[in-house]
Amino acid sequence: MIKILPLKALQPGKDIFDLMISDQANGKGHKNEQLSFEDLLHLFGCPLDDRPAVYVYEFRGEFGAMRGIWAAIDLSQTPATAIKRHEETVSSKVEALKIDRKNKAMQKSPILLVHKKNKTLDTLVDFVQRTRNPLPSEWSQMGHFLYQVQEEDVIEKLVDEFMKLEAVYLADGHHRLEAACSLQQNIPQQISSLFVSEDVISIGAFHRVVSGVAISDALLMEKLKQYYYISKIPNNKAYKPDRKNRLGLSFKGEWYQLDLNKASMAWSTVPDTVILQDKILSAVLGIDKPKEDERLSCFPDCQWSEFLAALSGNETSIGFSLFPMAVDAFITTADKGDFLPPKSTWITPKVPQGFMASSPVAITAKGEKVHVTNG
Repeated sequence: MIKILPLKALQPGKDIFDLMISDQANGKGHKNEQLSFEDLLHLFGCPLDDRPAVYVYEFRGEFGAMRGIWAAIDLSQTPATAIKRHEETVSSKVEALKIDRKNKAMQKSPILLVHKKNKTLDTLVDFVQRTRNPLPSEWSQMGHFLYQVQEEDVIEKLVDEFMKLEAVYLADGHHRLEAACSLQQNIPQQISSLFVSEDVISIGAFHRVVSGVAISDALLMEKLKQYYYISKIPNNKAYKPDRKNRLGLSFKGEWYQLDLNKASMAWSTVPDTVILQDKILSAVLGIDKPKEDERLSCFPDCQWSEFLAALSGNETSIGFSLFPMAVDAFITTADKGDFLPPKSTWITPKVPQGFMASSPVAITAKGEKVHVTNG
């Protein structure tokens, strides 16, 4: 049972778009510790749409279109067990976000939630796209579009359908959600959320580099052979695994392929990131707290070149490349209540920061304000 609400949308203007694109091209980013989204709003003046609405988000890429529903979740009317999580959080980051939620007047971007295939929701999304044009936006030239839904009957149908869902699966935004849920104990909370179907998400791998390693070749290989068959990669090419239960290993300039051996087949259904963390990173290399250990760096597959650069010419670093988790395995893990090591999944769509933001005060379908007192 997921209680959704329409919300107020912030639509950044051309100046912010140009700044974001310029910084992306130069490898910069506007994160919390840098220029805040609120600062950008004050500097460039983005219009606030006070009309209550639910939105359909669409990204048109080279592999086709991906769509989702953007609304607010009313956490006061949504059972905590209805939002399934798969990663642990860092308490210090949650506390910082709680302060941020109390002090900020808006949410920069939505959390990403996955729901199982739902024909009724698909039909409603199709109807929205057929009956209106996307909102004017500089982001359309990058393939990002928003369709606004203000009709009460359509909103009510969406609200009713989400109330029928037994669960949704948190793909991105674990810390933001936990901060909101923690504040919910004293102050009613709504959190901006983008809902996408399981059949449209894509999961990429996160590769790992452990730096400052002091271990001999013989000892490392002896430890690895307990769980894996080890073979050298022909021509010593950087290697990405092509299936589950297979890892790539870079050690002292040499690349290897690791395949789960017969003695370890009981682990074959366990996510590769869990096996790697429990049997190698923790047991062999001493990375017991992967969220906190500064020796461990994680690189999404889209940063493959940065991953290789971190290994280049560094004989005290070990690299592990992984195969991405399947969507059904991601959902199964969340359903079982198991937590994955941090940085186990790189899930898209990734809505660009600055594309859409929202006021934290949700609006009902009838346009009546829900009064929330911060403090």
